Amino acid sequence: MTFQEFAHKLKSVIGGSSNTKQFTKTLFETMLQEEDLPIIEGISIETYKSYYNGHTSISNIASTILSHIEPEQFVSYLESFNDGVAENLCKAFAENISDIDLANFSVKIKELFVNILNEAANKTRKTPASQKDTGAESLEIPEENVTDESPYSSEDTQLLHDFTFDYDEIMVTMIGENYGASLVDMTLPIKIDNLYQTKWEQKANNFSDPGLKSSVFALLYELNELSKSFSSNSNEPFFMSQTRVKMRNLYVKLHPEHFAGAFPYDVFIDDWNDGEY
Repeated sequence: MTFQEFAHKLKSVIGGSSNTKQFTKTLFETMLQEEDLPIIEGISIETYKSYYNGHTSISNIASTILSHIEPEQFVSYLESFNDGVAENLCKAFAENISDIDLANFSVKIKELFVNILNEAANKTRKTPASQKDTGAESLEIPEENVTDESPYSSEDTQLLHDFTFDYDEIMVTMIGENYGASLVDMTLPIKIDNLYQTKWEQKANNFSDPGLKSSVFALLYELNELSKSFSSNSNEPFFMSQTRVKMRNLYVKLHPEHFAGAFPYDVFIDDWNDGEY
């Protein structure tokens, strides 16, 4: 079981109204004693969201936690919920833990979590040098402020949904800290080329709103430049950090329904102005 699957199962039962970032942070914190919490305090809240969504590997935080782990803290955390929650946890994890019941649910789920952490940490130790984490940090994005209203026509809104369906995974990967592996193995450059050549080179012209169309073409340009930089005959200089910031900025612009009222960021993160978009 991946951490993403584990976290999603838990949140469906015990997450309540907490957002995914804070919930994921709490899961890791409950595996540590209070005096050991500072060892993970440098991890940004956006990184926890990436852990939850499976966009960033938990290998690094797993290695850190395992050297100070206190799993009984997690057991106590699970047992702090009522019996109804315990029953729902048993149902949620029945496929993964065949002998889970009301008497052992907290210990069994704890053991599963520890196994997930160990597997993730072991992957860190076995990763070839060419595929190791670049050491980059996830780029921060603003808190979501969801709205049902779109600033665009119904045609543009539908087209934008189609566009972000195709490109969200690419943008989120580039915003995340472990983007390097997807570039080294050419997964992203190949996907970028295929999407552009088979679909969006022509379809992007169908956007009507000038501002939206500008953002779409800006993203396509940045992605194509990124892909070209991995071409064997490319001699042009390429600035990865600046490109990642631009993609983060464009990700926010291309999701107006998730970041309502967040632009133009009168007070925002330090590196916003490092990008042109």
